[in-house]
Amino acid sequence: MYDKNQLRTLFASGVQPLIRCLRTLGVKPTHITLFGFILCISACYAYYLGNTMAPFVLMVAGRICDALDGAYARATDQVTRFGGFIDSMLDRYGEFCVVGTILYVYRDDSYLYYSSFLVFLGIALMSYTRSLYGKYEMECPGNPFEYFERGLLLAPFFLLDMLNVWVIVVGVGTNFFVLQRIYLFSRAEARLN
Repeated sequence: MYDKNQLRTLFASGVQPLIRCLRTLGVKPTHITLFGFILCISACYAYYLGNTMAPFVLMVAGRICDALDGAYARATDQVTRFGGFIDSMLDRYGEFCVVGTILYVYRDDSYLYYSSFLVFLGIALMSYTRSLYGKYEMECPGNPFEYFERGLLLAPFFLLDMLNVWVIVVGVGTNFFVLQRIYLFSRAEARLN
C-alpha cells in the first residue's frame, strides 16, 4: 500500500536548513500557508493570461510552501488545530481555483469542460472520505492522488501546457481511489461485524 509518510520524511530532511532560517526570522507556519496560497492563485492568473513558464514556477513554489508549512510547524513545535484547519481549507480553495481556471480557459472544449467536473468530484470526495474514516476512527488508506501528490503531478503539466491531460488523469485517478476507499471501508466494516 502507498505510504505518504516516506515522502513526508524525505521532504522534511531536505528542508532542515530552510526551517532553521525561517525559525530565525520568526516566521509562523500560517504565514507559509498564506504565502503558498497566494502563489497558487498567482499561478492560476498567469495561466489565464496565457503564460506557461510563470504558472509552472509559481505553482512549484506554492506547492513547496504547502509541504513546508506542516514540516515547519512540526519541527518548531508550532502545530495547532487552527493551522491544520486553515491549511486544509486553503489547499481546497487553491486546488478548486486551478480547476476553475482550467474550466474557464478551456470553456469552448465541451469534453474537457465536463471532464473538469470529475476532478471537482474526485477532489471533494477524497477529502470527504478521509473525514469519514476519521469520524469512525479508522485509518484512511493513502494513495498517489492525495493533495500533495496531485500538486507534484500538476507542475509538469503546467510547464508543458497540458492541463487538459492533467484534468483527465486526476479526474480518473481521484475517483478510482475514492471507490477504492469505499471498497476498503466496506471490507473493514464486514470484518468488525
